[in-house]
Amino acid sequence: MQSMGVLILLFAAGIATATFIENDFGTMAAKAVVYNATWFDILLGLLAANLIANIIRYRMYRREKLTVFLFHVAFLVILLGAAITRFISFEGMMHLREGQTSDTILSDRTYVEVSATTDNKTVKARKHVLLSVLTPDAYRQKLDIGHKKITFRAVRFIPNAREVIKESPDGGPILTLVVATPDHGRTSIYLKKGEEKQVGKYLITFENPQRLQAVNISLIGGQLALSAPDTVKTMAMQGGAQEKLAPGIAHPFGKGKLYTMDSLNIVLTHFYAHARVDFATYDNKNAGFMDVLVVKAVSGNQSKEVMLQGGKGFRGKPAYFSINGINVKMDYGSADIKLPFAIKLQKFELKRYPGSMSPSSYASRVVVIDKGKNLTMPYHIYMNHVLNYRGYRFFQSSYDRDEHGSILSVNHDYWGTFFTYIGYLLMALGMFLSLINKNTHFAALGKYIRKPSHGAKAAILLLVFTTAFTSMAQAQPGHIDFKQIPVIDKAQADQFGRLLVQSNDGRIKPVNTLASEILRKLTWKSTFHGLDADQVLLGMMAYPQYWQQVPIIKVSDKEVARVIGIKGKYASYLDFIDLKNNRYKLQKFVSEVYAKSPSKRGMFDKEVMKVDERLNIEYMVFTGSLLRMVPDPKDPNHPWYSPASKPATLSGEDSLMVVSVIPQYLQALTKGETGLARTLLTQFSAYQKKFGAAIIPSQKKIDAEILYNKWMIFFRLAIIYSLVGLVMIVFSFVALFKNTKIIRTILNVFVGIIVIGFLFQTFGLGLRWYISGHAPWSDGYESMIYIGWVTMLAGLLFSRRSKMTVAATTLLASIILFVAHLSWMDPEITNLVPVLKSYWLTIHVSVITASYGFLALGALLGFFNLILMILKSLKNRELIDEHIRELTAINERTLIVGLYMLTIGTFLGGVWANESWGRYWGWDPKETWALVSVLVYSFIAHMRYIPGLKSKFAYNLASVVGFFSILMTYFGVNYYLSGLHSYAKGDPVPIPDFVYYALGVIILTVVWAYNNEQRLKKNPDRL
Repeated sequence: MQSMGVLILLFAAGIATATFIENDFGTMAAKAVVYNATWFDILLGLLAANLIANIIRYRMYRREKLTVFLFHVAFLVILLGAAITRFISFEGMMHLREGQTSDTILSDRTYVEVSATTDNKTVKARKHVLLSVLTPDAYRQKLDIGHKKITFRAVRFIPNAREVIKESPDGGPILTLVVATPDHGRTSIYLKKGEEKQVGKYLITFENPQRLQAVNISLIGGQLALSAPDTVKTMAMQGGAQEKLAPGIAHPFGKGKLYTMDSLNIVLTHFYAHARVDFATYDNKNAGFMDVLVVKAVSGNQSKEVMLQGGKGFRGKPAYFSINGINVKMDYGSADIKLPFAIKLQKFELKRYPGSMSPSSYASRVVVIDKGKNLTMPYHIYMNHVLNYRGYRFFQSSYDRDEHGSILSVNHDYWGTFFTYIGYLLMALGMFLSLINKNTHFAALGKYIRKPSHGAKAAILLLVFTTAFTSMAQAQPGHIDFKQIPVIDKAQADQFGRLLVQSNDGRIKPVNTLASEILRKLTWKSTFHGLDADQVLLGMMAYPQYWQQVPIIKVSDKEVARVIGIKGKYASYLDFIDLKNNRYKLQKFVSEVYAKSPSKRGMFDKEVMKVDERLNIEYMVFTGSLLRMVPDPKDPNHPWYSPASKPATLSGEDSLMVVSVIPQYLQALTKGETGLARTLLTQFSAYQKKFGAAIIPSQKKIDAEILYNKWMIFFRLAIIYSLVGLVMIVFSFVALFKNTKIIRTILNVFVGIIVIGFLFQTFGLGLRWYISGHAPWSDGYESMIYIGWVTMLAGLLFSRRSKMTVAATTLLASIILFVAHLSWMDPEITNLVPVLKSYWLTIHVSVITASYGFLALGALLGFFNLILMILKSLKNRELIDEHIRELTAINERTLIVGLYMLTIGTFLGGVWANESWGRYWGWDPKETWALVSVLVYSFIAHMRYIPGLKSKFAYNLASVVGFFSILMTYFGVNYYLSGLHSYAKGDPVPIPDFVYYALGVIILTVVWAYNNEQRLKKNPDRL
């Protein structure tokens, strides 16, 4: 078991390291160094062998342990499936244009192919290679051709390589030109001495005067000259001086002039007297350049270096050369794999959300043509709907920018997937049955949990975080005198908030939702000096001259505040304008920050971007351009326009409605004509419902969304949970030493309050599900509130046994809900990206994020136990030890449930990945860190078998430390590593200061608890 523990930790450390390698050096580097490396295969083999040994050693095949045996054997079946996938199966890509038919795919693997010929004898070889910046010399090969030998060795690898010109003493003349024609546009080319290039219908040569009909550039006495078959007009780039050059005569050719012949324009950009063409890595990973592999060939006493262009997703460009009498052809890149049938793309379809450019779905209508079986079968491929034919699975992966071509991911892995899925099924079944099996360790832990159980005083430490969150949530800007600012009547604002507006992604929502989002964005608050979001938005539109003077824009950075010239954390719209010089105070900084690459932007730069965005939002509110309230009855894509845009597609009464009603409504408000204002809103609402009927939600959904906005269930529960949890923890601490009937009654009352809060929390989740139309765990905010819900559920499941547990859970849930409402969490309800339109969203995400709640509770219980160890003395040792034993048992049961759910959820994610983009496991950073977490908690669950790690201190410490793997999986990957889970990814954010403080508190607690435990061990037990 000790060996198993070491192997598990090595496995976890290896794949965790690989995610950082992938982020910094690319996917191929991670595969070469870790995932496809021989040492990694050996490690997995040792894990399988060790698992078999432990199954036999602990006789898991006995009847009473069959459920545990089942899911341990399942891991062996999963490893078998993984081995088949790794060594036998293959995948690739098929790119089709509309009307095109193809029976080949481009392999996912890259190869170096060699064909060598001598004395009418040809030898061919193909070798799979994994080349990267970390393994540039991973290719070596030897060929025997008759009596001759030739060896190949990689000497340099340049990923994402683009051509560059480098000056070199042993190089030749090279010139660079910018050329332009009406048919082919503007492009840059280079010419070596003796080369020629075709640009449209024109041929341009360098030192090739034999081409009489070409534009020839030559070197005469070390100076460039140009001759052409027709008259060339020149114009100086500065000054505009013009002249004509006679045809057939060499004229001086230099920089600073535009040369025009017919419709061909030429500008000389640079001339190198001695240079060579080389390749260099381009920083933009999405540029789509091929890689370059430099290979050294040696045969006899001859050697030669050759450059091969290719790489993953590219069919290599062949390179031809001769060495020692051997003619060699080499290429590098993906290989063509022939299919036993063909696919024809009839039509590619892209659907967008109404009135937006956001894709709702994309699909390929194809025809399968199998001549061998005399079969022609039409099929519709789209996200989460695959074509499965003769062991090949085709998935909708991507599409061409012009929307007339489709990119299909192809997978051939029947047996690998079959055994893996069998393993998943056995694992889930075994884990579920183990929870109800009376002979398992999980069941045995129940005897340590007795009535009633109360824990320790963790409130002192957690109060720091909760108070910080609460004060941050309730902070208000400095006092503002609102007596001069007209306040919109609340009833009038409520009516305005019920109008509908279209968001950028096409979702139709109440104006009340937009108003709430605007107010949160500007101020980080849900109300502003007693005014709700509808009143603020309508007030800004009706009385812009007043609201431009109101400090409403949040400014967090002191340096940005200094530049603006404000004191405090809020600025008004006019604060940003230098009225004396008529300039925008942040203009210089905004220009500079957007000119920088994202990796070079500091905290000041990012705050400038945020503040500039808030100012633009306020400007669009004042101008009315932010409110897309007017449906277009004529456009089939159903766009909505703002009243300020005056779209040309609207005419007659429609145009009058757009131009006049909203301005009339605002004017009526300012004049106090409330009756007219209500009438105008009623008319406008009727107009929206008439012409937007095709896409507007039902009235029930609109009412539900407004109710959801106004109740702010999760934010208010965060405050309630924090207060109730703190008070309850204090009473639990008192009950630890004086367990009276009054205290028990008070604790039961608090549990009742928490149950009511949990019911409201459940209602809030259901309401959001109803409004959005999808499960409420599709983004960062939704998954956080869902984890908060599961955390409360986990605590309440143990509430009968331990009031301390439910108190700790309540505090933890409050922290989770407060984190969900931090500035970098966006609570906006949005449309789903195509990949999330699957029932797997409900299944996979719900299970795996639910596990986070159980594991978070385990971490908090572990922390509580460490504090109890600090409070332990010779006098209270027996009492404290009893509570530590009970809380540890609860902790262990909680972590087992969390581990089972985390494991099942992780592998269900593999099933979803296979259904969506063609592979059940691809070592994406998100799924890799989920597996790291599974391995970490698997080690924790088996610590009781390892000498030296059996103590309560070790287990509770591990439950705290282990949760950092969950934090990395949830936050770290989303915000700091790149991967396929882009739909959950946010902008990189700095690590909040409280994380460092929390880490310091944990370290201090661990050291203190350990020292106290060691001190007590040195003293004999006292009865």
